[in-house]
Amino acid sequence: MTWKNSGANKNALQPSSPHSLMGLDHQTALEHGLRLPVDFNYQKVEFSYQAFVMLQSLNDYDQQQVIKEIQFISLHPTAASSVKQSRNPFRHMRRSDIPFRNYHYFIDYKIAANSQVHITDILFDQQLHGRKDRHTDERTMLYRVERIGSGAKYDGAKSRDEIQELIDEWGDAKPSIQVNTGHAAVNGMLNEFTKAQWLMGTHLDSAYQSDSIKAYTLFHNPSDKAVRDVYECAFDKGQSNTSHNAKHLAAVLKQNQQLGKKVKWVAHSQGAIIFLSALQYYRVNYQGQLTGQELAIHGSGANVAELQQAAKLVGLKTHEPRNNPFDTVPNIFGKNDLSASSFARSVKFFPSIMFSSVGASPHTLPFLGVKTYHEQLLTLGAKFRAKEVKKYIQKAELLMQEAQKIKKTL
Repeated sequence: MTWKNSGANKNALQPSSPHSLMGLDHQTALEHGLRLPVDFNYQKVEFSYQAFVMLQSLNDYDQQQVIKEIQFISLHPTAASSVKQSRNPFRHMRRSDIPFRNYHYFIDYKIAANSQVHITDILFDQQLHGRKDRHTDERTMLYRVERIGSGAKYDGAKSRDEIQELIDEWGDAKPSIQVNTGHAAVNGMLNEFTKAQWLMGTHLDSAYQSDSIKAYTLFHNPSDKAVRDVYECAFDKGQSNTSHNAKHLAAVLKQNQQLGKKVKWVAHSQGAIIFLSALQYYRVNYQGQLTGQELAIHGSGANVAELQQAAKLVGLKTHEPRNNPFDTVPNIFGKNDLSASSFARSVKFFPSIMFSSVGASPHTLPFLGVKTYHEQLLTLGAKFRAKEVKKYIQKAELLMQEAQKIKKTL
């Protein structure tokens, strides 16, 4: 078992030593950005400066989960679930289990002679970060992802070797407690950690083509296999439902705004569903506008009009969505095009989403236009699918020509 200090360094109640203890009251907590519950036992709990700084630096969602665990500790300081985390019988370490079986923070504390609880530190649990052989063990958290390649971007049809260059472009991801980059992304379903890293970097490059992106922050939405991922999507779409992912993202958006950070987001597939739910939750539970941030919507699993309206209500700028007309996710699941022709296209190309290569899928890579998608299919040898797309292009061109003729006669 491993854990690591966050390295948080923020001005607070600066003592002579980081190990000095401090008590809090309700007013002092509010002044330093901590929303402690009304029933918090201020007399029972004291914080070291280091623990206070760490707690203060967390976004509202993470902060509330850790505070719930501190409340549990104040009531049950010698609980077996806390004692077993350390081999040292005089050291207690509570692993937070909210909202997951294994959340990613440890609370290091001691019990004084008077039974008072001293919170000495709040630590990252290193075991839960990054890629896992079993993808369901991955956790929702922020990562700073670096560009490690030579600058490959998806700017046109690519061969298999060129798509591999896109995959190799992003890596060296490190967990973060805040967004410290100018760009950020929320990935979709069935994206284990390694795939999410490169794919969302690729989507950001396409969304903000004039920007030179050297690093971005991934809000990783881990995959829990197809059935549970679909259930998560349905849950966030339900009225009055908000997943832990969406609550977490809302807190990240709030923190960005409070710190004056300008962040350009992209949300892909299920990421758009999470973003919509997060904006709805933000509007009800937080105050202030998100005018410093903007959003690009790709392959949207959410209804684009609803997402744009939710963004408008909190002052968040949105860009023109990139949805492939052959993509089942935005057309049917996102309810963005429920016409008979859209349904027919979606059904015909659904196997391409599930079973084809990354480049042949109408959903995975950024949509650069239907002609580019046609060329991409030809490049990869998917001639049957390319023929279907060609028919669509020709029909659209005929309709445009007829519209122009009618316009001239008027």
